[in-house]
Amino acid sequence: MDTTPIKTRFLIVGGGIAGVSAAEAIHQVDPSADITLISDEPDLPYFRMSLTRYLAGEIGRDKLGLHKSEWYLENHINIVVGTHVNNIDAEAKQVTLDNERVFEYEKLVLANGASPFMPPITGRELPGVMTLRSLEDANKIIRIFDHPANVVCIGGGLLGLEIAGAIARHGLKVTVLEALDWLLPRQLGQEAASLLREKIEAMGIAVIVPAKTTALVGDGKVEGVELIGAEFGEAGACLPAELVLVSAGVRPNLDLAKMAGVDVNRGVLVNEHMQTSNPDIYAAGDVSEFHGISYGLWIPAKRQGEVAGRHAAGEQADFIEEPPSANLKVLGIDLFSIGEFSPSQEGDRLVSSRQADSYASLLFRNGILVGANLIGETGLNAKVRKAIENKTDFSNGLNDSSTFDQVTALL
Repeated sequence: MDTTPIKTRFLIVGGGIAGVSAAEAIHQVDPSADITLISDEPDLPYFRMSLTRYLAGEIGRDKLGLHKSEWYLENHINIVVGTHVNNIDAEAKQVTLDNERVFEYEKLVLANGASPFMPPITGRELPGVMTLRSLEDANKIIRIFDHPANVVCIGGGLLGLEIAGAIARHGLKVTVLEALDWLLPRQLGQEAASLLREKIEAMGIAVIVPAKTTALVGDGKVEGVELIGAEFGEAGACLPAELVLVSAGVRPNLDLAKMAGVDVNRGVLVNEHMQTSNPDIYAAGDVSEFHGISYGLWIPAKRQGEVAGRHAAGEQADFIEEPPSANLKVLGIDLFSIGEFSPSQEGDRLVSSRQADSYASLLFRNGILVGANLIGETGLNAKVRKAIENKTDFSNGLNDSSTFDQVTALL
């Protein structure tokens, strides 16, 4: 095999939205740039955030791709799929793949994402215990739909609820378990979560909160989930399950960053340009950590990839810290959460409204809107996001007697 290094000016590792956005940005700044993108998945880059829609049958495989193969050719992006990086020599500026191909680079962008976290639960290695992170994972789950099954989704976060909604579409019995006191504990306050639970249970999806999984049991394959929770008493319970989907968060893939010798914490540490401690190596997306935050969300990953690409190509570009936001797909529930949702400081004021089928709360800190929970109130989404991003001060129109309608009229 010819092991002569392949020269490329920009080398991107990772085919998610951060990596592809970096490639797009580099090409925009320098249309003649020599760009190589490496992905360990066998498929061309796709919309990972749409995997639950694919799982639900809302979209087909042909709608998942970020770009068609012709796009990469037309934009002079050499894409290498189905291969892993074995080594990074930052001093020599060389990356070696598992097929022994060697790439030399001027600028390197690490966008190799994160991996699902599997809690140390007894029985987690049993067949039928799965996570959803890739198209391959989704296809494995879909193959089980051919057989009647009881499904348990461990984790009541965004991904866990979307998986539950997607599987329920196929007529399977689904139960969601959340260890904390309510669903979406990172995005919703308790009252908003209460309404969300009502809506989900009305779809036929069972919800148990709080519920701590103690073991996964079965003979040769998963057959049940043992758990304890307030409604079961000390004896606990065992739910039948032929499929268990675990959604317990992700952990950044730090192996390549460590090979490269750049600084890491929970993620790869980056500055506002997405540069690591080595100025010729950038990190973006789920693998990165900016000002102590690893976002793990689509929009920040896309923006970080754009900043990394533009700055690597020689254009001034900064990533601005932004409040995390979330929408819920698949379930057909209009939900929007952004920023903070619970008062935590002196000067905080929560203004809320609960109707039979909707809930809205706005959190102000010294007159400035810092967060919101909106369910069934989609008309406010754009106004709320704009006010938070602009740090609009509502002090002049906000007082102790202001009603929710009066407050929203200020937006």
